[in-house]
Amino acid sequence: METRQHRRGAATRLVLAGILAAIALAATAAEGPAAPDFALPSTAGTNFRLSEYRGEVVALVFWASWCGDCRQELERFERLRRTYGSVGLTVLGVNLDTEPGRATALAGAAGIGYPVLLDETQDVSRTYRADDLPLIVLIDRRGAIRARHQALDEREERGLLVDLRDLIDE
Repeated sequence: METRQHRRGAATRLVLAGILAAIALAATAAEGPAAPDFALPSTAGTNFRLSEYRGEVVALVFWASWCGDCRQELERFERLRRTYGSVGLTVLGVNLDTEPGRATALAGAAGIGYPVLLDETQDVSRTYRADDLPLIVLIDRRGAIRARHQALDEREERGLLVDLRDLIDE
């Protein structure tokens, strides 16, 4: 025979289970959508697949040689790579030029040490909605998109750094 106390205990457990499920669902939603996987060749001839960087914080920097603000972002992310690379930051430049030589020349002139990936068909750029350049997409260690930033003014740069440090600290 079930007692009143047992029924209350069961009801309390059901309520707590519901609350925990809601919290887990909210945490998953806060993480952001999964970053679409892709594979692209680099200017060095090596293929790179995004999913191979699970466990690291990834900054995708979408750019093109004809974009006026892009060189500044390329250089900024080279500095960030040097600062945070040892604690799990991977920077991947995704270039939208249709002529690989332009990407190679600009990356070399800017002193970029991270991989420059060639998205000549712009399929990856369309998937990530890189309509305005430069675009920075931050991906957490679990492969979820956590932030998107456009060309950075001083205030936006502070926001990017906060987002980046938060992801590295997770």
